[in-house]
Amino acid sequence: MADAWEEIRRLAADFQRAQFTEAAQRLSERNCIEIVAKLIAEKQLEVVHTLYGKEYITPAQISREIRDELHVRGGRVNIVDLQQVINVDLLHIENRANDIVKSDKTIQLVLGQLVDENYLTRLAEEINDKLQETGQVTISELCKAYDLPGDFLMQVLSPRLGKTIHGQIDQDNQGVIFTDTFVARHQARIRGLFSAITRPTPVSHLITRHGFQEQLLYSVLEEFVNTGRLKGTVVGGRQDKAVFVPDIYAKTQSTWVDSFFRQNGYLEFDALSRLGIPDPVSYIKKRYKSTQLLFLRAACVGQEIVDQVEASVDDAISSGTWVDIAPLLPSSLSVEDAGFLLQQVMRSFNKQYATLVFNDTIVVSEKFINSCADLFTELMHQKAEKEMKNNPVHLITEEDLKQATAIENTSAGKKDKKDERKKKATEGSGSVRGGGGSGNAREIRIRKTKKKGRKDGDSDEESQASSTNRNKHLNIPFMSEEEIQDVLRNHIQDCPEELIIELAEHLIRSLTKNYQEVVRSVFMSSTSSGASRKQTIKDVQEEVSNLYSNIRLFEKGIKHFTDETQTNLVKHTLKTVCTDITNLIFNYLAADLMMAAEDYTAITSEGRKKILGKLSEETKGPLTKLHTSLNGKSLEDFLSCLDLAADAYDIMVKKGDKKKERQVLFQHRQALIEQLKVTEDPALVLHLTSVLLFQLSTHCMLHAPGRCVPQIITFLSTKIPEDQNSLLVKYQGLVVKQLISQNKKIGQGDDETVNNVEAEESADAIRKELQEITASVKDLVLRPRKSSVTEE
Repeated sequence: MADAWEEIRRLAADFQRAQFTEAAQRLSERNCIEIVAKLIAEKQLEVVHTLYGKEYITPAQISREIRDELHVRGGRVNIVDLQQVINVDLLHIENRANDIVKSDKTIQLVLGQLVDENYLTRLAEEINDKLQETGQVTISELCKAYDLPGDFLMQVLSPRLGKTIHGQIDQDNQGVIFTDTFVARHQARIRGLFSAITRPTPVSHLITRHGFQEQLLYSVLEEFVNTGRLKGTVVGGRQDKAVFVPDIYAKTQSTWVDSFFRQNGYLEFDALSRLGIPDPVSYIKKRYKSTQLLFLRAACVGQEIVDQVEASVDDAISSGTWVDIAPLLPSSLSVEDAGFLLQQVMRSFNKQYATLVFNDTIVVSEKFINSCADLFTELMHQKAEKEMKNNPVHLITEEDLKQATAIENTSAGKKDKKDERKKKATEGSGSVRGGGGSGNAREIRIRKTKKKGRKDGDSDEESQASSTNRNKHLNIPFMSEEEIQDVLRNHIQDCPEELIIELAEHLIRSLTKNYQEVVRSVFMSSTSSGASRKQTIKDVQEEVSNLYSNIRLFEKGIKHFTDETQTNLVKHTLKTVCTDITNLIFNYLAADLMMAAEDYTAITSEGRKKILGKLSEETKGPLTKLHTSLNGKSLEDFLSCLDLAADAYDIMVKKGDKKKERQVLFQHRQALIEQLKVTEDPALVLHLTSVLLFQLSTHCMLHAPGRCVPQIITFLSTKIPEDQNSLLVKYQGLVVKQLISQNKKIGQGDDETVNNVEAEESADAIRKELQEITASVKDLVLRPRKSSVTEE
């Protein structure tokens, strides 16, 4: 024992001596930093600097401290708060937090916060307590209360429903959780409330007044209705218009509707609305699925009324009289509904009979209108003979009659289309020589003339105004509207005043036209060339109008180009279509000089100069300017000169309206398509395809020479799909190669035959490749042709 204590005292003395002994060498702080940095660089040591810079911490320690802090804070901690506690860069904390989430399935990272399973369990228990207290909770409320996303809460709470949380999720509204007691209480309230309802009641009013949960109410209500617990139906769906209609009310309502429809043959929408039906149209369609009904704006009518109207119209047409359908229809139908009903009925008569509709409800047969016009035939001859006796012949000159014809054609514009006009295509021999214009009209079968203030197209108004200004001295009227009305009243019995007025307004144009014909026939009886002169004027005016419209449409297409291309296109148009219309006017005037040519397109510049030389100085001024403008560079200047020449020589140029422009565009495109179908010349195929693609892309006609095709293809590169553009460019290159090969072959002499074999093989290869892709190039235009035609 004594030896042991001695040993202890000796060791204590050694320890005390070691403590007071100074070390021979020490590591400085800088040496320690360098050593640690070296170990980190060689990846033998993994540590992280703290924000102070004087301490190191290992990643494992960061993870331990994160887990400790998460436990201390109850299972939920923000990563930003961990930075302040652990005192390292946020990036390291995020990395370690992600590693923890990956390695531990009980911990999740939500909106920058770490949440463990214990916290979620306590969260579910709190939500269950709130649910049992209030009966229902919404996910949106929980999101605000706990600052968590709705999807995450649904993911967390769904597995705990029926376990920790004693409730269920509404199947129609996933954002609501309620208890069975809450549902049972609502079912009882809904059952009692809707059982007491005896008339149609908006569901939205009940929700507002009694505080029902909207989605739950609709679900329970549909269940009660489907099982038969509630006798009634819900109309209007789950919307503000939803209405609960009890069966007792619906039965009475349906009985009234069936009885009224059976007795009267129609149903008025306002009457059904007053009965409490919120959507009368849907109600009628649902109730009368198999019944043929015609729905109007304010009512629907049955087939009996339609058949009655059809029978009355058929009788009027067959007997050559008129009929007013207004007395045949219910008094509650408006004039607009009556007009719409008549339009539907008249569709079955338009293909067989020519009829007109006046005042929206009066159907007049063409036979009756002709009989009314016949009343004035004798009066016309009497007045024409009297006019010729009272006025010397030299007062009614051929110039007056030509101007009268101009006024007649302009004022009749859209009204008088019974005479079939002559169709003229202004294309040249080439595919892109001109556009296909048509001046033909079709007979109008139904015409509403209730509105007195009708307006013709702007172009017709301008043309009529200019003609009236030029012809103020011309005055050969037949009768005023009031006089025509008086004649009709005296000869037609039991005719309403509205029909008399409409008939007079309709007849005045045709009567004035016929009267002018009578006057003209009296005057022209002494002139053998009168009839041919009239036809020549009419033909020239129509052809000039067609060519003028084409020039205007070509001008729109030209404006898509700039600089030299636009200049070349303008020059080409001046040399072709503009030259044609100029030659037409020259040839028309040359007829008086006995210098007219059989084909006006063959007239040359020298021929026009000869015609100008025969005209007097007073009359050739506008024509000289028109001739000179063909050598210019502006279509506007040419058209200005054309307008002056047309005015000077009383040639009526009818300005095209949008409808006619669409017809011209369509016919022009069809003409090019037909030519494209039959041609096999690659150069012509490329030309036609590029022009047609331009029209399809811009809805503008283009009149272009062959040398402008590359510029058109360049323009189309931004307008058509890349694959189509590539095909077009490839085809263009092959066409150019073929043309170059042909030119070289033509230029070869007899002694230049060394490379003939190679040239022939190259030409054959190009020709073969062109034949292979020609069909594909044509399909760029021909394939979508049906849809394009429909649009136009």
